Amino acid sequence: MTTYKLISWGANSHGQLGQGVLSEQCVLPKEIDLSGCDLRPESVKKIVGGGGHTLILDTEGRVYSCGRNDKGQAGVSNTERTNVLTFQRLSLDGKTMIDVCCGWDTSAALTKDGDLYLWGSNRYGQLGDDPSIHSSTSSPICTIQSGKVKRISMGLRHTVVVTDNGTVLVCGANSKGQLGLTNMESKQSRDVRHCFTAGLTDVDHVACGEHHTVVATLNKGTFTTYFFGDNKHGQAGIDPRECTRICPAYRFVRCDSRFSVSIQIHAGWSHTNILSDGAVYSWGRNSYGQLGRGQSEEEGCESWRMQRVENLPKIVQLSVGSEHNVALAETGTIFCWGWNEHGNCGNGNTKDVLLPERLPLPHNSIGVLVGSGAGHSFAVIKNIN
Repeated sequence: MTTYKLISWGANSHGQLGQGVLSEQCVLPKEIDLSGCDLRPESVKKIVGGGGHTLILDTEGRVYSCGRNDKGQAGVSNTERTNVLTFQRLSLDGKTMIDVCCGWDTSAALTKDGDLYLWGSNRYGQLGDDPSIHSSTSSPICTIQSGKVKRISMGLRHTVVVTDNGTVLVCGANSKGQLGLTNMESKQSRDVRHCFTAGLTDVDHVACGEHHTVVATLNKGTFTTYFFGDNKHGQAGIDPRECTRICPAYRFVRCDSRFSVSIQIHAGWSHTNILSDGAVYSWGRNSYGQLGRGQSEEEGCESWRMQRVENLPKIVQLSVGSEHNVALAETGTIFCWGWNEHGNCGNGNTKDVLLPERLPLPHNSIGVLVGSGAGHSFAVIKNIN
């Protein structure tokens, strides 16, 4: 009989691991007790996390949350907004969800009909609403009034969505130009309907870092990647000595055809990854080894140059935290690398991991899905007896 388990590891100071307790860290993977809710490990579809909270989407379109809730980001209504230590199912007006996303202290869920629900902190307008009206909320709000949404991503304090016709909408902080606005002095854009780059069409994918944004356009089977915002660490793929901030757009020019039609873009706080045809390519900040190059930024590599992450088999899923990465191989092996201060990489210690390392799993178990928050990680595993 095949059995599935949901495991977690890393930072847990707000209960974001769903293990029912508060702890500074969990340096090895530990099974989560789900007896208190109706979430089944085998039905998990996606796991995402913010600075101290976690969302899980299952195959039935239901959303579960745990962790920090001081801004309502866990979506649990309570007068004290205390930490939520175990996973709880959110009502979300009874809607069927197809995607979920987290910012630092914000959350979003996308319905099958293309409606976007957002909750949590709105201090910088990242919910697409006036902060003077709602500075934060634990009750999901729907602020996009026109067009169906097909993609959603959140950075530290900004939100970017793509509608079904390829239009890009932005809201939230713009202190580093992460919204792609031409007015670099503007620190906020409260109008979620604002298109940040005139003429940028056919957008298919979006990923937000701490202060930067990556979008990919698809035209006649060819992906072109654009970057906005902070380039202090070369996360836009160009030498930061030439340009530390990019607005409104920089087209990332590739010198070869290594990417297949199918690509996935992932952004950490200050590094960027592309998953294409089973290979992971990375560039940007490497202070914690998050680029998987066997050395840190201080040891002299040109981290702004895109390179393939070596020592990995074919990867089928990638999840990126603020400064660490979790990857699932075709074989069911899970790899982690990067920042490990809170045990984010699950290898039993807190030393940063400069090259991908296998996650220790129970005997006769393989991974089937991975997820991550800023400093915490998850996986669904199954036995192979």
